[in-house]
Amino acid sequence: MVDKISPVRPAKDATKQPQEFYAKTAVEVNEKHSSNKDHVSVDHDSGITTYGKLAGVEIGSAYQLLMQMVVKTLTDQGLPTLISTGETDINLETLTPESATELVSEDGYFGVEKTSQRIVDFAINAFGNDPAKLTQMKDAIEKGFQEAADAFGGKLPDISHQTYAAVMEKLDNFAGEPGEKKGVDHG
Repeated sequence: MVDKISPVRPAKDATKQPQEFYAKTAVEVNEKHSSNKDHVSVDHDSGITTYGKLAGVEIGSAYQLLMQMVVKTLTDQGLPTLISTGETDINLETLTPESATELVSEDGYFGVEKTSQRIVDFAINAFGNDPAKLTQMKDAIEKGFQEAADAFGGKLPDISHQTYAAVMEKLDNFAGEPGEKKGVDHG
């Protein structure tokens, strides 16, 4: 007979199971799933749960795991994993660590210089190429960076802070702030 879930009766308290229940269950689970690539181990005395590889099974590098997670997240959301830079295409599914490093390098497509320039160009066009709207541009960009930080747990990587500083400097140059060159160099 199957117990039905009652909206008024509390569920069984799993913490009141005898210790033998957990030991038997853990052994059964490990034997049953010994062919899996990874496993979960629970120490019921300390309450610590660990995740790890089974002996002799290779899961992959941290980079590969992260890349697979990003690709899966994008595809689950119906987003493309192919990014066009205008000059070439970047396929996130086949991106190597070396290619990723090159993309965020000083001269890379996602490096500080090129990324900050794309942000500035977008902001200038969005605000009608009007230097008088500098404060509005900066506020919008500040909000965007803050939302990105919030989405990543409150902290962005150093390259993001460098990009933010470059964006603000370029916007000041565009608006002709005192001591700054007027106009943005698009070259």
